[in-house]
Amino acid sequence: MIKYEKFYLIFFISLFLISNLSLARQPELLQYSPEQLTEMTGQWLSQELNLAPDSGVELTVVPLDNRIGDKVCAETPQFSRPQHHSPRQITVNISCSEPGPWQLYVPVKIAEIVEAVTVRQNIATGTVITADMLHVDNKERRFVRGNLVSDPRQIIGARSKRALNNGQLITMQDLCLVCRGDVVTILIDNSGLSVSASGIAEQDGTLGDTIAVQNQQSGRKIQTEVVAVNQVRVKF
Repeated sequence: MIKYEKFYLIFFISLFLISNLSLARQPELLQYSPEQLTEMTGQWLSQELNLAPDSGVELTVVPLDNRIGDKVCAETPQFSRPQHHSPRQITVNISCSEPGPWQLYVPVKIAEIVEAVTVRQNIATGTVITADMLHVDNKERRFVRGNLVSDPRQIIGARSKRALNNGQLITMQDLCLVCRGDVVTILIDNSGLSVSASGIAEQDGTLGDTIAVQNQQSGRKIQTEVVAVNQVRVKF
């Protein structure tokens, strides 16, 4: 009888040790809420795209539905993205293989934010632009058409070519930095020699446009490039 009691004691001790050893080998399970996975998606994608805080790119992660409940994983979930995607949206895949496989798809909107000049009031065609009419605001780049104006100083003194509404973004195409009939400063820079003269603009022009200008002193018509408000540079 004592012999059997010793056998059962050894058996149960062995069973206890094997059970504990098995439990010890099981990986610790980590639990992730939909909110945590949503936040982790944004952090991962920012690192994946190498976005600096001042990059001007804004990521908007579509929140996971709380109804999916918490997800359990034996390790940190894996994140991946397609090689080719829309410049405005990307879908991130979150997956885990242990203890049971699962995966989720999270849409992320991508927006390029830029500083753009807008108007504070309604502006009629032909109005001379002054500093108090302008305001700098952050706008999504895809809503900006034409040559963006980011510095109000570039266009103070220019004239509007069309009516502008309060809050509207301004582009160079909305303005003439040099208008036909304006007296302009002609800048001449050749072989290190810089001189200036005055002339009369024969055409409207905005930044970078080529326009004809008549030199007031010589009467010659020359081709120039618009470089600033009422300033042009001779093109050689």
